[in-house]
Order: sequence, then structure tokens, then C-alpha cells
Amino acid sequence: MGWMGLSLRVRILSIFAILLAVALIAVASWQSVRQKGALSGTAAAALSGYAAPGRLIDIGGRKLHIDCSGAGSPTVILVAGGDAYSIDWSLVQPKIAPTTRVCSYDRAGLGWSDPGPADETVEQTVSDLHALLAAAGEKPPYLLVGASIGGIYIQAYQHAYPADVSALVFTNSSSHVGLAVKNSIGLLWNLSEDQIRSIYPLPASAKGSAPTSEDDPFDRLPPSLRQERLWLDTRYWQSFDPQKATPASMLSWRKEFLREFEQAKGSTAPPLGALPVTVVASGPTGSKADCAARKSASDCLDFLSSNTVHVTATGSGHEIHLYQPETLVRAIGQTVLAVRNHAPLPNISLS
Repeated sequence: MGWMGLSLRVRILSIFAILLAVALIAVASWQSVRQKGALSGTAAAALSGYAAPGRLIDIGGRKLHIDCSGAGSPTVILVAGGDAYSIDWSLVQPKIAPTTRVCSYDRAGLGWSDPGPADETVEQTVSDLHALLAAAGEKPPYLLVGASIGGIYIQAYQHAYPADVSALVFTNSSSHVGLAVKNSIGLLWNLSEDQIRSIYPLPASAKGSAPTSEDDPFDRLPPSLRQERLWLDTRYWQSFDPQKATPASMLSWRKEFLREFEQAKGSTAPPLGALPVTVVASGPTGSKADCAARKSASDCLDFLSSNTVHVTATGSGHEIHLYQPETLVRAIGQTVLAVRNHAPLPNISLS
């Protein structure tokens, strides 16, 4: 894994301890505050020689990058994990485009997108995506696909704009986020706001060294995209100042996790009714008991709707869209058909 993956997490393990368990989510995005002198996505793209593959859309004084292809409804929106880019969907998006409209995009401060005032918070992410889709002329209904931490973003989007969302697909989403606070490790949703704030600002050493390669799982991308991704990682590393980092994104994630746990226990009926929900994970179906005990947020995903299927990507690493893209493509395709036909989700065979 490259700089924005495992090597970064290892460098700062003494501060942010990541719990490597089932469906571990990438958490590098907590350090989303950029140096004031960082290039905007638009200016950096012009200087780099790596042009944005999609469109740069103005959402009100800043631009976000979105890359859409194909035609048809529902429109599939691919939401990447922490510090991941639109190009990370390159093994999935081209295989969905022949059957329906599909868009990948870069959240604020990532890829070719300009930074915003509160990058990677749930509130800004949801607001940005809604504004981006409207300004880009993309029409609902949307089938939202969330990888890793993208799982809490798509749940929050559905909560804010339920009429726009026709289905949810989770891919190793919303599992464990652990923090080391005063030499002890706690799950994000079990820590207080003051405990989270206490570990900021980060020490200068958290910056680590510059990225030099794109390793597992990004070595599954074509060579040209690996080089492009290394440039994106390098630009991100150059702009990152750990001493200017704030707890805003972590506090936002904590709030959303707590809302989702409360939603899960608030009623005997599934909180999302019969909304199609497909859970693609490298592990088995979650447990209601573990969901109630808040052992892992991903345990609750299988019980969000009465119209849910669980697809196990046996043997896959965390990034199913890179390790087993065909599994995810098939799951998304079956969910698209269920939405179009107003039919229950089928049991998805991986054979």
C-alpha cells in the first residue's frame, strides 16, 4: 500500500491506532486540513500534466471533480474510502457504464477537487455531493456505493435526501475506527469529544516521508494509473501539515456513527423500510447482538432494510473494488436491476 495507505498508518500508530479487524476502514482522511499555500485541484491539475479525467464543476467558489459515463437509471454514484480517489474505481466503473449511468468523484481536497472549509466531515461531504450532482446535471434517483468510510457518507446522504436515493451498496463499509488516547485504545463512538480533541494538533513527525510507490492494493491498477496515483499522493503529502490538523472530521464521524447506532436500535422494524441494501463484505453477515453491543458499525448494515442481501467476497482484502472488482460489479448490477424492476433484491450468486 502507498503512502496514503498502510505506511502512513504505521508511522502514526502511537497516536491513531487502527483496529485491524473485519472490514477495517481506512482512516487517513482525519488529517484533511491542508497547508494554506496548497494548490487548488484546478491549478495543480493544470501544472502537473495529469489532466482531470472528468469535469471540474463549480459548486460556489470552488470546484469538485466528477467523472461520469454510461446512460440509464438509476445513476450509480461511487463514493471512495478515506484519502482515496476517483481513479481507484477504474476496475469497476467501466464495467457498470454499459448498463447504466455511473459517476465517480473526488471529495474536497482530494484528487482534482479543490479543498473546502471542513474536508472529510460528514456535513461538508454530504452537502458537497448534493451540490455537485445538481450542478453537474446528474438526475436522481441515485444508487449510492460506499467503500470503507464511504459507508457512513452514503448513509448520511440517504438520511438527508431520502427521496433522491433508490438503493445503497456497501463495500467493506463502516466498521472499526480506533483511537489511542492516553496510551489506551478506544473505538471512536465510545470516546468523548474531549478525548478526541486531546490528541490534536498532531506532532510534526506525523507527516512521515514522501511516497515513493503505489503498492498493494493499488498495484492492481494499470501502470499508467499507478503513476498518476503516486502523483496525487505526493501532492497530498506535500500539502499536509499535521500541526494544522483539527479533530473536525473525527468528531463528525463519531456523531454519525452514534446516529446510526441509535437508528439501528430505535425500532423493531428495519430503519430504512424496504429500501434495497446490498452489503458486500470480506466477512459473513453481521450479528444483531454485535450491532446492539456496538462492537462494529458494519454489523448493523445487514439489518438496515427488510430488502437486504449480503455478498461475501471470500478472501478479499479491504478494497474489494481492487481485489475482487467482478464481485462488486455483479452486486451493483443486480441492485440496479432490482431498482429498475421495483423488485426485491435477489440472492446474488458469485459462481
